Amino acid sequence: MTAQPLALTDVLETVSENPGQLPVGELSRRLAAELMAAAMICRDCEHIAGDLAGGGAVLENLSRLQALDELSQRLHGLSDVLTRIGQHASGEWSMAIEPLLEGLGLGDLVGRLRHAEDPAAGKTEAGELDFF
Repeated sequence: MTAQPLALTDVLETVSENPGQLPVGELSRRLAAELMAAAMICRDCEHIAGDLAGGGAVLENLSRLQALDELSQRLHGLSDVLTRIGQHASGEWSMAIEPLLEGLGLGDLVGRLRHAEDPAAGKTEAGELDFF
């Protein structure tokens, strides 16, 4: 079964008809965009780490760089899969988004997933830098 992606007006109409519901295809596209952004951050970190290791990194650190590359590839792959889900999901499929966002600690991410049609609606300040 192949369905066309919903137009923004269709997404807004579905959301207004069913408050708290979001079409699965739209949710999938939003998640794919988030994963792609995360993959780009990983890619940037790879370049920075590679530059730092350029002076002669020990073999153990090089294998860690390979793990970062694998993470980047996984994020890209998952983003691609979610994009395809969004392209093939029926416009009739929708689900409540709030239970999915419950407990998600990144406020800006929650805002983007909840209000992707209005970029200003998802604008919040990022938190402090945490090193674990």
